[in-house]
Amino acid sequence: MQAHTSVTHTCQVAGAQRRNNVRSRRRRLQMYAAAAHAAEQSQVAAPPARPSGPLVDIVEALFKFPPFFSFASKNARAMIVRRGKKMGLDFEAEIADLQGVNWAAELAAVEDKSVKYPDYYTLPFHAYPEGNLGWTPAMEMTVAARSVHSTVYADDGKTLDPEGDNNLRSSYSRCMQQLLKEEQARPVQQILDVGASTGLSSLALLAAFPAAEVTGVDLSPHMLAVGSYLQRQRQQQRAAAGQPPEQLRFVHAAGEDTRLPDASVDLVSVMLVCHELPAAANLAVFSEAHRVLRPGGALAVMEMNPASPGFRRIFANPFPYVAFKSTEPWLLEYLSLDMAGAMRAAGFSSVKELENSPRHKTVVAVKSR
Repeated sequence: MQAHTSVTHTCQVAGAQRRNNVRSRRRRLQMYAAAAHAAEQSQVAAPPARPSGPLVDIVEALFKFPPFFSFASKNARAMIVRRGKKMGLDFEAEIADLQGVNWAAELAAVEDKSVKYPDYYTLPFHAYPEGNLGWTPAMEMTVAARSVHSTVYADDGKTLDPEGDNNLRSSYSRCMQQLLKEEQARPVQQILDVGASTGLSSLALLAAFPAAEVTGVDLSPHMLAVGSYLQRQRQQQRAAAGQPPEQLRFVHAAGEDTRLPDASVDLVSVMLVCHELPAAANLAVFSEAHRVLRPGGALAVMEMNPASPGFRRIFANPFPYVAFKSTEPWLLEYLSLDMAGAMRAAGFSSVKELENSPRHKTVVAVKSR
């Protein structure tokens, strides 16, 4: 394996068909046929030019005006809720089911008072004024993810699929495993999940690597409190079914400073987090991943693909652009990020990339042995 080589090609993922009853119609998960295999090597595409022009300038200027940001973010959340309701998801019921929990005790059990919150993390995002530092975003995490990702594989970009989020995370697992095999990365036994939130990404990793142990790190103690509570419910169900305990633990820490020992994990996964960070924070996360990985271990990232046609079209239409911008304050910085270059700057070699949805990519970088 040569250092500083890069490969890009598409990932073959099997389609999924479901039949529920006579009124159900077949849902097909749009997948990419393998247009090129590992033998067809080329450089990972350079990041596309940062969007610019009058529309971008106007939208960026408007978002500096607090009342406009408040209006746009409320509309964006309302759209997410409406989409969820069309699929039978009830945001209010999700919160109501959790209202009786002693959240003060849950928070105290996971929060590390010594953790310092970087300025970027205290901004409003995901249409929540409190960002991730609050109970509403934490309690709504699962239904919000299902709503947001419900159209990821839709041919028309509009058809709603309640399994869209699961399909997206599963496709990441398949593409990641393919790249790990191609790169002959070390066997995966210990996994660090950066930005674990309430555990959606951690559970996907456990499904992909059932013999591994996962440490889920997140800056939000609210997310971790909800995640830990939900995990206890699952553990009780597993015990009743005679199944072994879930190999997942949550840690309150920043992705830039996980406080884990050097060379202590085999895989670091960063799932749908990089677009929420300024460029400097992404480089810090990649450097921290390099530190905690054992030689031959890998950093895997699943993210929005700025080069995809569907993603670029957002910036030609003011309505989706405003909705997107209202939930993602660091969007333009992410679009300018040279991810492969940042990984190499952090010490990684052999960066490879696969498309795992029409708008997402999987990137894997290996630490030299």
